[in-house]
Amino acid sequence: MMSHIASMCHNGSNSNLLDFRGTPFTVSEKDNMFTVIGANALAFMAGLRQSAIYVIGCLTQSSPYINSTAQEGSCTGVGCCQVALSSNLSYHNISFSDANASDVNTSSMDDERHCRYAMVVETNKFRFHTEYLNATTFWDEHKGEVPIILNWAVGNETCDVARVDTSSYACRSSNSYCINSTIRSGYLCNCSAGYQGNPYLPGAGGCQDINECALSPPPCPGYCINTQGGFFCQNTKNRSFSQSSTAIISVGLSATVVILVIAITCSYLIRERRKLANIKEKYFRQHGGLLLLEQISSRQGTTFTIFTEAELMETTEQFDDKNVLGRGGHGTVYKGTLKNGTAVAIKRCISMTDEQHRKEFGKEMLILSQVNHKNIVKLLGCCLEVEVPMLVYEFIPNGTLFQFIHGINGCHSTPFSTRLRIAHESALALDYLHSCASPPILHGDVKSSNILLDDNYSAKVSDFGASIVAPTDESQFVTLVQGTCGYLDPEYMQTCQLTDKSDVYSFGVVLLELITGKKALSLDGPESERSLSMRFLCALKVGRLMDVIDDHIKGEENVGLLEEVADLARRCLEMAGENRPAMRDVAERLDRLRKVMQHPWMQHETEEMESLLGVREPSVASVEMVSTTFVTMEKSVGLLEFGR
Repeated sequence: MMSHIASMCHNGSNSNLLDFRGTPFTVSEKDNMFTVIGANALAFMAGLRQSAIYVIGCLTQSSPYINSTAQEGSCTGVGCCQVALSSNLSYHNISFSDANASDVNTSSMDDERHCRYAMVVETNKFRFHTEYLNATTFWDEHKGEVPIILNWAVGNETCDVARVDTSSYACRSSNSYCINSTIRSGYLCNCSAGYQGNPYLPGAGGCQDINECALSPPPCPGYCINTQGGFFCQNTKNRSFSQSSTAIISVGLSATVVILVIAITCSYLIRERRKLANIKEKYFRQHGGLLLLEQISSRQGTTFTIFTEAELMETTEQFDDKNVLGRGGHGTVYKGTLKNGTAVAIKRCISMTDEQHRKEFGKEMLILSQVNHKNIVKLLGCCLEVEVPMLVYEFIPNGTLFQFIHGINGCHSTPFSTRLRIAHESALALDYLHSCASPPILHGDVKSSNILLDDNYSAKVSDFGASIVAPTDESQFVTLVQGTCGYLDPEYMQTCQLTDKSDVYSFGVVLLELITGKKALSLDGPESERSLSMRFLCALKVGRLMDVIDDHIKGEENVGLLEEVADLARRCLEMAGENRPAMRDVAERLDRLRKVMQHPWMQHETEEMESLLGVREPSVASVEMVSTTFVTMEKSVGLLEFGR
């Protein structure tokens, strides 16, 4: 049948409502697609499957908002997007959201030629043309309507129940049989084997015998004799027909058994499918999926995809171990490839038993999806219809900073300038989370293994499994210490209050890893040297800083800068959070150091360099106090860890 197209133009919009409730009809799941056309168009379809609400959305994009343009015949998100239906719907309502209104060029939308369209359309009858974006061609071609495919069935009863009431039984032809519908309640009628026609009509208008002997080529090499519902062959030796008659009866019985087995199997599969769908819907609600959909529809510029479990299983080859990128305290990360060829990293999170965490999961995912910084791994989407949620990130190819520093070859050949750049980029990312994200985000687990390196070895901060929105009152502070030993803020361990200064402390440890080439925590050697932070502060206290600096970056030309970086790390490792610099100050200090390093007069103009950096001589008493207190805390941490 033909269905109206929902549209939104400069002079207004109209929605599309299709209601088959109380009728035998449903919109076919496998033959139709929800389709949206236009520049930065966001449309939603709310549907009804049995008694459950079903919501899908589709967001298109166009230049200059992304670095690609719409392509003729390609409906993959740029100017045109499509979403498959996951059930046969008896009702749906299509409408547009104003969420992206501010992102669209206003002058272009004032032109009546620029419109957005949304509809459910028969998959095989739709092809996208780029001219649809700049003119009313699509509406004019289809006159406001597109074809859709409907399923239908008779009544709400099974075949066994329907046969009892002969007055309403729809299979009227004497040569027909009944089958239960596989897509909804009710049944359908088919002509029996050897007959063709309309099984819903009696007599001559119903199922009529097929004359198989008149077919070309004939069904048998001998003389063919047509019978009601079949045929048999007389060979050249004029054998008796009794064998043929017996064969026909045997085939009929076999067909009946096969049909019965198929009907039972289909009934079982339908029940299991409905059961699985209910379980998926339960998990989707449990992990905040409805809240996430609501937030997406009300936010501007949100590009976020809700994946199905089947899509991610196909992407990772059923989560094959060969695709594992890493395992951590918050989940396992797999490499996958989407249908459009995009490489992604898929994280299967650990089980969430806390009810409050489940309720806030969708909201936190939405916040992270809006984080847009070149030095932060982009969250592309999530899957919520499983017991343990899965997150989909952009794939970063060159591994972690931890592997880069402490791998087989280490970073021995890496110059100090590259290490300084990685530190600066990481600081910029954390400053963005603290100062520019709305609301601010606290990472909660800053460490070298959570900083990835891309093709150009630029830093990308990742793994927000321990992240939280910055608390606004005491009731929102966490009550369980999370993080990694060696990077944990001692003040956080005492108060259980995660702050932006907790991330600053952890970043200070990462900074030490970059300039020393040593791990944050090592169980080898004497106790006083197990913690990199404690070892560094002790060396600083006795004036032996160069003893802990990586030999490969030592040199007269780097001494001044290394001392500056060491002083910055010392400030980040202050015991009291209020004495540590803000992440923005850290990023600005590293930026100035990089600029100084790029000047050829760096080695000779010491006074000018100190003026540019704003260097202040650290007080020895301050270092001693920090070091003494830190030793006490490190011992406490060690006892805590071994106690576990």
